[in-house]
Amino acid sequence: MKITEGRFLIFSVLAIVLLMMIHVFQAQIAVFYNPANYVGFHTLLESFSIAISAAILLYGLKSFEKNQSSRMLLLSFTFFIVGTLDLLHTLSFKGMPYFFTESSVAKATWFWVSARTFQSLFILATLFIPERKLSRDYRPLTLLAGIIIALTVSFLVIYYEKNLPILMVEGKGTTLLKNGIEYGISFILFVSLIRTLYQYHLEKSEAILALALAFVYLLLTELVFTIYQSVFDLDNFLGHIFKTLGFYFILKSFYFSNWKIAEEEYDEEDKDEEEPKMMRWI
Repeated sequence: MKITEGRFLIFSVLAIVLLMMIHVFQAQIAVFYNPANYVGFHTLLESFSIAISAAILLYGLKSFEKNQSSRMLLLSFTFFIVGTLDLLHTLSFKGMPYFFTESSVAKATWFWVSARTFQSLFILATLFIPERKLSRDYRPLTLLAGIIIALTVSFLVIYYEKNLPILMVEGKGTTLLKNGIEYGISFILFVSLIRTLYQYHLEKSEAILALALAFVYLLLTELVFTIYQSVFDLDNFLGHIFKTLGFYFILKSFYFSNWKIAEEEYDEEDKDEEEPKMMRWI
């Protein structure tokens, strides 16, 4: 499906309307909503975004052989960390089997905010850093750095869970600290959205518009996660749906839209040895 300016506006407005409608008719919807099914749906939704992170990671590492793009390497590094932390968030979600320690709201929530923080900061950095062709292969070093960061966060969250500040109280809602983190992430995503829309104004690229739509859904995701009362309630469920849609449009922008571009650039590079235009949309 082609992303146009009209569809961008429609999809953005529909997401906001959906959020409003769920709150207006929450009592009526709750009659049909069974929280007992949520752990399974949560695993399915998170598996989708984890798979997208893996796709971007593998694509970026493979394409680096040709384009040696600094931005591509940073994105691969970003989604390695994000995918790993999202996997740990899924495995530690309340109701999941024992994983090093008992699954809990605290563990899953800390993995969530860690993943979203790295995701927003590194993607914002990718949007602003100048693209350049690297002279050396930094992929092993990049993967090693990603592994160290992921292991460090995992160790701190799993083994020091009870010493970490409380982010969410089941049945009562999110704490001031949790909301502050989410609002900070939201601000970063908003800056990323403005930057991307400005880039679209200059280039009129469908890939850039798809990325902007991804930021809309991810921004709504973070805002929803400041108002939920339980990890099993409708707001939490809606937030994960928005996140899944956001990752889908990241995939559409990054992977699908750039596949043909990459193939064309590889052909041009073989013929003319020109500077690759990969990652122009960023």
